[in-house]
Parts: sequence; structure tokens; C-alpha cells
Amino acid sequence: MKKLYTLLILTVMVFGCDNEKKELMAEYDNVAKKSDSINTVHQDMESHHSKMIEEHNKFSEELQGMEIKDSSVLENISKHGMMLERHDAILKSHKEIMEAQDNATPNFEDLSNIEISEKIDKMKAWHERMRNDHEMMKNEHEKIMQEHKSVKERLIMDAKEELK
Repeated sequence: MKKLYTLLILTVMVFGCDNEKKELMAEYDNVAKKSDSINTVHQDMESHHSKMIEEHNKFSEELQGMEIKDSSVLENISKHGMMLERHDAILKSHKEIMEAQDNATPNFEDLSNIEISEKIDKMKAWHERMRNDHEMMKNEHEKIMQEHKSVKERLIMDAKEELK
């Protein structure tokens, strides 16, 4: 009877583990699908960021040919350039991680349930980090655009006052 219970427990454990692995594989597939949508958002962010760099460079060039009374304007423009460089580095790191994830589909047969679960947790954490980074960059892009607009308005007002 004791052997029967032991056999029954082992059978439940084996089939239970197999079922858990299937559930983990399904969860991994679900998280991987979310990676696709995050990749799309990332590509949109890269495109928007490229446009921001173009706008910033164009504006910086325009300022080079002007007489600017307020030195803080150039300091702010310099800070914007540093922000955009930092964004470049962030986007590059995102791309590297996404490529690594795309090229590293795990062999579930060789992994324990704990290892699969850890991979899922890492992917979820990475997705959250990317979402947060994208939101931060979006907010900083908006700030840069608002400050560019403010500087342009101030320069126009200064030019009008000089004409008086």
C-alpha cells in the first residue's frame, strides 16, 4: 500500500510539473507577444527621436548666427543636446536587448520551471523598464519642444524691441 501511495504521489508530481511547464510556456508566449507591441512602440519612439534631433540641430544652427543677450538660452540648448544624446544611448540599449530576446528563444525542455519563470519575470521587468523609459523620453521631448518655442518667442520679442 505504501508503494502504491508513493507511485501515486510521483505520478501526480510528474503530471503536475508537466502541466505547470505548459502553463509557463503559454505565459512566456503571451509575454513574447507583448514584446512585439513594445517593439512597435520602440520603433515609433526611434522615429520621433530622430525628428527631435533634426529639429534640435536645426534650431541650434539658427541660434549660432544670432546675437543672443541671455546666455541661459545657449545653456538650455546645450542641456537639450545632452538629453537627446542620453536618449540615443537608451534607445540603443533597448534595441540590443530586443535583438537578444528575439534571437534567444529558450529551449523549454532543457529548463526547469523555475528557470522559465525567471525568464518570464526578466522579460516583464524589461518591458516595464522600456515603457518607463519611453514615457520619460516622451515627456522630455515635449519639454524640449516647449522650451524651443519659448526661446523663439523671446527672440522675436527681443528683435521687435530692438527695432523700436
